[in-house]
Amino acid sequence: MLTESAVVIEYESGRAKVKCQAQSACGACSAKSACGTSALSDLAGTGARGEHIFTVETITPLKVGQRVEIGLSEHSLIKSALVVYFVPLFTLLFSTWLFDGVFDHELISVIFIFLATALSFFAVRWYAKKLNHKSTYQPVLLRVL
Repeated sequence: MLTESAVVIEYESGRAKVKCQAQSACGACSAKSACGTSALSDLAGTGARGEHIFTVETITPLKVGQRVEIGLSEHSLIKSALVVYFVPLFTLLFSTWLFDGVFDHELISVIFIFLATALSFFAVRWYAKKLNHKSTYQPVLLRVL
């Protein structure tokens, strides 16, 4: 079980909205000014962009501002990551192999490869929304801190 501390921002009849702050490994590094990972982290943004809001079912009454610990199973995280990364990558590689052999003109091949890869992103998004409704892919309240 992967755990993270969060702050309750809203509570109503057994459902709590909690906010987690995204963690960055580059926050206190002395080499951060010359690091490519730090530059990428800066592009992603901090502040409101680094916050994640989840809805958690709970029987424990909570108050706004309370710190809680939430958890997510490793299996659901790994499966989600595999779907998000490998489906578009596999689609890109397979469509490159397929369309390179089907079409003689490279520009037409590139267009079809791009369309197939874009469709894979839409398919992943649809599947992620479908998984979002399953209880095993929802964070759970572990304890009040």
